[in-house]
Amino acid sequence: MILAAAAELGVRGFWRALSDTGDFAVVYASTRAFEAGANPYDASALQAAWLEANHNQPDNSNSLDLALYPPATYLLLSPLALLDWAHVRWAWLLINLIAVAVLVLALTRYAPDKLSPARAACATAFILAFGPIHTAIAKGQLTVVVASLLALAILAEARNAVILAAILIGLAASLKPQIAAPVIVLYLVQRRWKPVAAVAAVTSGLLCLASLRLYWAGVSWVGSLLHNVRLASNPGGVYDPAPTNPLAFQLVNASPLIHRLAGNSAAVVLLLAAISILVCFFLWKRGRNCADLLADPTAFSAACVLGLVLIAHRYYDAAVLVFVFVWALAGLSSWRDAPALVSMAGCLVMAFPLPALFIASGYARAPFTIPQSVWGAVVLQQQSWLVLILLLVLTRALASVPEPRR
Repeated sequence: MILAAAAELGVRGFWRALSDTGDFAVVYASTRAFEAGANPYDASALQAAWLEANHNQPDNSNSLDLALYPPATYLLLSPLALLDWAHVRWAWLLINLIAVAVLVLALTRYAPDKLSPARAACATAFILAFGPIHTAIAKGQLTVVVASLLALAILAEARNAVILAAILIGLAASLKPQIAAPVIVLYLVQRRWKPVAAVAAVTSGLLCLASLRLYWAGVSWVGSLLHNVRLASNPGGVYDPAPTNPLAFQLVNASPLIHRLAGNSAAVVLLLAAISILVCFFLWKRGRNCADLLADPTAFSAACVLGLVLIAHRYYDAAVLVFVFVWALAGLSSWRDAPALVSMAGCLVMAFPLPALFIASGYARAPFTIPQSVWGAVVLQQQSWLVLILLLVLTRALASVPEPRR
């Protein structure tokens, strides 16, 4: 089972990366522009950095997209700018391989809740075979590295290394804020100001250093970044949740689904606000009976899924669902344990990019006599349904009194 999952990771993840890594090409070009004192959000600066990295040989296999990461990301990745594109691709694949190994070891061997050998093998196979991890590696995304930092933060917190855990979360939030930032809610609802201050010191410190680097180079970057964000969010942009975006099916957050059902931006905002308040209320209640929410697998999983529901995410960001699967597997008491079974089933369905497969097979339009509205809302946005169901299950689990850790 583990060997088959490892083979799938090699084929669908690392092998595909040899001919893709388009997303990492943008991050890498931005990092080289940042290091050269150019605007990392300007298309012409990115193109110049890209040509230099390829020794003035255009690489049409990786077309550059909009740069959307904060400057701190480029500061942290700046050592990779020392390598040309031919070498940095292998370096990034190696980093991702190490990150996958960290995820497996952290969640199966060193996790606070010990897994039996059989369950550890099952969790390992799931992590290695999980589709979002494959896609993240194939596209060259930062998701797997960020998830591994969060896994290390859990271990540090469970061993009472509070500041180390906060530093790791700060590094993860600086690399990819939309994945790591929701975890900070766990500190806030328990008013744990010391780790909050540590996270803020790391993130703000890195952002200040990166901003000073650009300021000394005479680069005005804020307007360029906001311009890119507007382009990505405008009608037809890659993060537009409305049906005007032909790639909305790639988004796993709840906004595209609510747009299809309600067709009203105000309804989307109100419903998402209600969801966030409700989940934060249950996190706060659980925090009154749990000394450390960050080290509580139920609360940590809920925070990760809440981030998936609220913030614009694409399929590869669902890699954080490995925390949910391991939580459900560790807590599975019997085959009648509905919450754990539903959570595991939801994660298993998410392992396959079914909407993308339907689109690629020519089923953007509803087959047979199925209404197109139903097809779009139920089938093409099924990943949005999955994260909402997982959040519902986890919120219900938050309401139970946590058992003392053995």
